[in-house]
This record gives sequence, C-alpha cells and structure tokens, in this order.
Amino acid sequence: MGDPPVPNLLTRTFNSIGGSLMARSGRVGILRTTGARTGKARSAPLGFVLHADGTVLIGSGSPENRGWTANLKANPSCTFSIKGAEKRYRARPVTADGREAAVSELKASAGSMTERLTWGDVFLLEPEA
Repeated sequence: MGDPPVPNLLTRTFNSIGGSLMARSGRVGILRTTGARTGKARSAPLGFVLHADGTVLIGSGSPENRGWTANLKANPSCTFSIKGAEKRYRARPVTADGREAAVSELKASAGSMTERLTWGDVFLLEPEA
C-alpha cells in the first residue's frame, strides 16, 4: 500500500485554522502527533468519544490520506485537546474484537461525520501517567 501521501497546503491550512475553530464547539478535538517520516509536529481535527475513565476513542474514515494514523502507529505518544484542554495520551489500536462496538459508539456520538468509519483505523487514547 505504501506511505500515505503528504497533506497538501489546503489540508494543512484547514487543520490549523478550521480545525481549531471547530474544536471550540467540543464536537471535534485536536490530535497532535509526531510525523512518522518527518519527525515534525502534526495536528488533525477529529471527532471523538470521551469516556468516564479518561480514555478517548477516535477513528479514521479511510485508510488512505490519514497521516495521523501512520503517526500513531509509529509513535503512539500524543496529545488530544478538547475545548482547549490538552492532555497527554498513549494510543492503542482497537482490536478486531472491540472494533464493531467502537465504531458504533463513534457513529452515535459524531453522527454523519463518521459515515465511512468502517474503512479505517480506530484508536483508544489512554491517559499517560
């Protein structure tokens, strides 16, 4: 399959400006990762489910064009901001056993934003001590 394509300027601009504006609503959080190939700081606006135990569930609608999934696989340490409150997490891919329930939970929370979620990766972010 190869490496995911590098996001173009329009995507990066949306992620930095539009994603930040959407994050103020609380429906979208900002994931900050380290680039798998570049080692540079990267950010992506994502729908999420916040659990009572402090874990955060996030998912990708597509296995292609999702650099953040490659970043989490290469370096699972990340931060996630909800309404400006940023916390450190360690990402863990959701296993096949829990995937259907996780996708259902994301769809119930984020609605139409998750129409293609079944195609991509799903991660559980666990708070770092």
